[in-house]
Amino acid sequence: MTRVVLANEMGGGWGHFLPLRAIANEFIQRGCNVLLMCRDCEKAARAFGDRDIAIEQSPAWKVRKTGFSLNYAQCIWGNGYWDEERFRTHVVWWKKRFRTLRPDYVLTDYAPTALLAAMSLDLPRGAIGTGFTLPPAATPMPGLHPWFSLPANKLMESEDILVERIGKTLPSIQTVEHIFSGAQRYLIIFPETDHYEGSRQEKYWGPVFGQASDRRYIWPEGNGPKTFFYLSAAGGGLKDFIAHVRDLGLPAIGYIRGLSESDRRTMESDTLRISPTPIDITRVASECDLAVTHGGYGTSIRMLHAGKRLLICPEQLEQTLLAHRLHKQGLCEFVGFFSEKNSMKEKFGRIANAVELGKNVAAFAAKYAGYDATRTVREIVHTCLKAA
Repeated sequence: MTRVVLANEMGGGWGHFLPLRAIANEFIQRGCNVLLMCRDCEKAARAFGDRDIAIEQSPAWKVRKTGFSLNYAQCIWGNGYWDEERFRTHVVWWKKRFRTLRPDYVLTDYAPTALLAAMSLDLPRGAIGTGFTLPPAATPMPGLHPWFSLPANKLMESEDILVERIGKTLPSIQTVEHIFSGAQRYLIIFPETDHYEGSRQEKYWGPVFGQASDRRYIWPEGNGPKTFFYLSAAGGGLKDFIAHVRDLGLPAIGYIRGLSESDRRTMESDTLRISPTPIDITRVASECDLAVTHGGYGTSIRMLHAGKRLLICPEQLEQTLLAHRLHKQGLCEFVGFFSEKNSMKEKFGRIANAVELGKNVAAFAAKYAGYDATRTVREIVHTCLKAA
C-alpha cells in the first residue's frame, strides 16, 4: 500500500486544511494510506471529520514578527526560523519521523521544514499552495509589497540571513529558492488571483475548493441584495458595519469568528442573522449577491467564481496582497489599513452599485464557468503517485 504523508507547519486558517482534505480523500479512494502531520491537531480533526486519516502533532513554532515581511524569506523567518535551536530540533524530528514512516510521497502545504527534511532523505515530494505560500522560483524572491519599490539588496539581505540559518543544519541549501528544489509544485490558484504580479513560467492548476461546514441556514426576510459576510470579531469597524447593514434592512447572513454569544444576539435582527459556526460556502456563494470577507483565499475565490461582488477588509499581509491584486483588476473593493473610518460602509455601497465592477466579476465567472476542482484534485494525486 502506498503511504502518503501530508504536512502543514505554518499558517492558521482553514485554507490550508480544506484543500489537503480534498486531496487526501482522492489518495484514499486510490487505496493509499494517508497520514496528516500538522501543528494544529484540534482544527485538523474538525476539518477531516470521520475520514480514514491518521493525524499526528508536529512540532510547533514560536512566532516572532515585528511588522510585515518583505518577502518569503522573512515570512518563514518570523514564523519560527529565527529560533536556531528550535529549527535544528525540528529538522531532526521530521527526518526521524520520515525514516520511521518511510513514506512513498510527502505533500506539503506551507511546511518548509518538512520539505527540507524530505529533500535531505531524497524522498519524492511536492508542495501545494497559493501564490503567497508557493512563491516564484527566483533569487532573490520578489517582494511582498508591490505598492513600494523594494531595493534588491534588501531582499537579498533577508535571504542571506535565512540561508545562513538553514545552512548550519543543511549545508546543501544555497538559496531560499532551493527549499523547493526537486519538489513538484502545485500552484492551486487562478492566474488572476496570484499574490505576486507578473506571469510565472509554471502551471496554474486551479483552486481546490474545500468545504468548512455544511451547516444549514435560512435567509432572513429583507429588501435589497442578499449579503453574506465572513469576518472576525477583532476586525476594525465591525459593529458599525453590521449596524449599517442591519439599518439598511438587507437580507444578510454570515459568520463572525471569535464573536461572543451575547454580542451575536445583540447584533442580530429580523433581517440579519449571524451563525454561531461557519456555514455552507458552496450554497451561500450560489445564493448571495454581495460578499464581505477578510480576504481568505478560499472564501474570496468561491465568491468570484460564482460571480459575486466582493468587499475585502484584510487583517494581515496575505489578505492585503490578494485584495490589492483583485482591486487592480477591477474584481473587488477593499478597505486598507489606513482607510478612513467610514470607508467600510462607503465601499460596501460601492460594490452594490458599481457597473464596471459587476461587469468584471461577471466576466471572471464566465471565464472559469467550466472549471472542475475535482478534476484538478485527481490530476494532482495522479501526478504525485507517478512520482511515488
